[in-house]
Amino acid sequence: MRSKYVSLLECKDGEILYEDLYDKNGLLIVAKDTTLNSYIINKLIKHNIDEVPVYLSNKDFNKLGREKVEVVYEESVLVSKKIMNSLASGEAVDASELKIVSGMLYDEIMKNGSIISYMWKINNVDEYTYNHSVNVALYSLFISRWLRYSQDEIKNVIEAGLLHDVGKLKIPNSILNKKGRLTTEEYEVMKTHTLIGYEISAAIPNLDEEIRKAILCHHEREDGSGYPNGLKGSELNDYSKIVAVADVYDALTSERAYKKKVTPFQAIEILNSSSFHRYDFRILSVFLKNIVYYYLGSTVKLNNGYVGNIVYIPPSNITKPVVKIGNYYLDLSKNYSLNITEMI
Repeated sequence: MRSKYVSLLECKDGEILYEDLYDKNGLLIVAKDTTLNSYIINKLIKHNIDEVPVYLSNKDFNKLGREKVEVVYEESVLVSKKIMNSLASGEAVDASELKIVSGMLYDEIMKNGSIISYMWKINNVDEYTYNHSVNVALYSLFISRWLRYSQDEIKNVIEAGLLHDVGKLKIPNSILNKKGRLTTEEYEVMKTHTLIGYEISAAIPNLDEEIRKAILCHHEREDGSGYPNGLKGSELNDYSKIVAVADVYDALTSERAYKKKVTPFQAIEILNSSSFHRYDFRILSVFLKNIVYYYLGSTVKLNNGYVGNIVYIPPSNITKPVVKIGNYYLDLSKNYSLNITEMI
C-alpha cells in the first residue's frame, strides 16, 4: 500500500501514519498505523516535525465498514461452530469450509483491522467456545501479519486459531462452565482437550501438521510449565506459540461464567509484568507493542468515574494513555492513581 507526505498544518483527523515517528533523540513518539487526531498532530508539531507519511488510501472505519466486519465475524462463528461440532461428533469435515473461513477473515482484516473494536463488545457467554475460537484466529492473524508471515502461512495460523479449542467440545459442560474453581480432578479432565483436539483434527483432509501441533501445544509454555507434555522453547512450533498468546489475551478480555473480563490495558499490564518467561518473547513483544494502538479513540471509564476518549498512547508507557475528558487532556502516565476500569 502506497503512502504520501502531508504537511502537519494540512493534516486531518483520521489520516493513518505510514511509518514510526521518532524525536531527535531517537525515541518513538507515535507508532506506525496510528490514526492521527488533533492531540497527536499538535504533539508532533511541538517536536518540530513538519510533515508525516500517511497512507494514500484512508482506512477509516466507517459505518458501512463496521457493518461488513460484523457480518464477516458472525458468519465465521457460524461456520466454525458447524466444523467443530462435526469433528466432535465424528462426522466428516469438508476442508474447503475451513479454507473459506480463513480466507474470509484474511481478506476482511487486510482491508479493515478495526474489527478489534467490535470483538471487545461481544459478551455471549453461552457461545464462548465458538466466539473465542474466532477471536483467537483473528488475534493470531494480526500477530502473524506483524511478524511478516506469507499469505499462506497467515491463513494456516488462522486455521490453527479456529481449531485450537475443538477438543473442549468433548469436555463436560459442568466443567467448562463451572463458576467456581476447578478441583484437581476436574482440571486434569480439562487439560485433556488439547490431546482430544489433536486426535479429532485428523478427520480434516490434508490439514497441515503444523496446525495440528498448535492444537496440541497451545497450552505448552516457554519455561516448560505448560501441558500436555511440558515442552519448552525450541520444542514448540511457532504456530502454537502465536496461538498461545492470542488465547490468553482473549481469555483475559472475555466474559466467562466464572470470571469478569478485564480491559485490554489491564490485560496488557498482566502480560507485560509476569508472562515473558512463559511465552515467546518475540511474539509477545510484537503483540503487545501493536495491539494497543487499535484502542486509540475508544471511549473509556476511569476509576474516578470520569468518561473520556483515548487520544494518545505513549510508546514508552502503553497502558497509561492520554484521555480527553471534555476539553481537558488527562495523562494517565502522570497520574498513577488513575486507571481505565471499563471500555464503553
